[in-house]
Amino acid sequence: MRIRLALAARSVLAAGLVLAAGAVPAQAAPDFYAEPAEIPSEPGTVVATEPIPFVGQTGAPAQRVKYTSTLADGTPVAVTGTYLEPSAPYPAGPTPTVVIGPGTQGQGDQCAPSRQFPTGGQYDPKTGSTSINYEGAFAVAFLTQGIRVFVTDYIGLGTPGIHTYVNRVEQGHAMIDAARAATTLGDDDHAGPVAFWGHSQGGGAAASAAELVGDYAPELNVAGTYASAPPADLDAVLRHIDGTGLTAAIGFAINGFVARYPELQSVVDEASNDRGKEVLRRVSTQCLIEARREFGGTSTAQWTKDGKTLADSIGGNPVVQRVFDDQRIGDGTPSAPVLVNTAQADDFIPTDQARRLVTEWCSRGADASLYVNELPPVPGGLGVNHLSPAATDFGVGLGWIKDRFAGVATTSRCAEI
Repeated sequence: MRIRLALAARSVLAAGLVLAAGAVPAQAAPDFYAEPAEIPSEPGTVVATEPIPFVGQTGAPAQRVKYTSTLADGTPVAVTGTYLEPSAPYPAGPTPTVVIGPGTQGQGDQCAPSRQFPTGGQYDPKTGSTSINYEGAFAVAFLTQGIRVFVTDYIGLGTPGIHTYVNRVEQGHAMIDAARAATTLGDDDHAGPVAFWGHSQGGGAAASAAELVGDYAPELNVAGTYASAPPADLDAVLRHIDGTGLTAAIGFAINGFVARYPELQSVVDEASNDRGKEVLRRVSTQCLIEARREFGGTSTAQWTKDGKTLADSIGGNPVVQRVFDDQRIGDGTPSAPVLVNTAQADDFIPTDQARRLVTEWCSRGADASLYVNELPPVPGGLGVNHLSPAATDFGVGLGWIKDRFAGVATTSRCAEI
């Protein structure tokens, strides 16, 4: 098993290097991402498609897709993503589909994963903005198994409006509606099962989709969800990453939540000094690599008037508490099996809140399991213990998803948590 996992991780990392090597100067945003003249009200409706090349993969059709989803208040919105058909046939039965929720990309429109698939990444020498298609390697691995892939860009990433980073409902909707859109694309009858997959931000999006899909899209044939390092409790997560290489993500989150909770703006403004306001403005147009380079390792205590971290400065405010309560994953019940992956020494996403998520699902009768990565802690707050499991545990998740697609029965492991 360890040999198989090591080989799987090596193949994923190798593919990632190929994709990264293809990075080219960023191009002007194509009209494809513009707001459509009319947004169909039916979620999952395909609005537009265009064929694109896919670096690192040959012979597999790829399409950039614009489809409809809904905001948390039910308003229709256009979302983009990437649809990939496998070149290899699925061994038995209808072709299944995996919807991938990307890990943190950033908040600038240039960071959208669908913009990176043709080249593997983009670099703008004028701004220093760098994007790498992290999810392309995982997509290749699924495609080689005969599994169809749809990678969502999420709401507001690439398309007009702010990207609502880690917004529970909107990320879940974008994942589910990507699955709906996938059922109308390609050449076969799309009767195969669907699975949700993601790590980090994507793990939270996948976990949210697992909770929401039963009511939001009961027609989908969901076989299971693999949620790796899910940020289920944002209060705990944002406190945990403050001062690490991922501090800028706190800015991504604030910017997105202010767009949906306008009353939060005055709370943030009252607490923030000029430096804090400037950081929030800058990260709103940055990709992760650039934001980490500029703000990684700093504390939000540098953003506030009272010199406290943002969590300590505004965490007790009732508006902030309402945001955290609304965004909490674990209050719903998945309608299909879920495997949650967590690293015991994750330096970005606390493992305790991931364990608690599974415990809460189990208490509601959900079919949930936990896999723990036991890599010893690597100091420095650079994210080694957070990023490594995405690759080293890929074989675990892939095998689990393939078993769900094959109809293999799960064995409850709730009692082991």
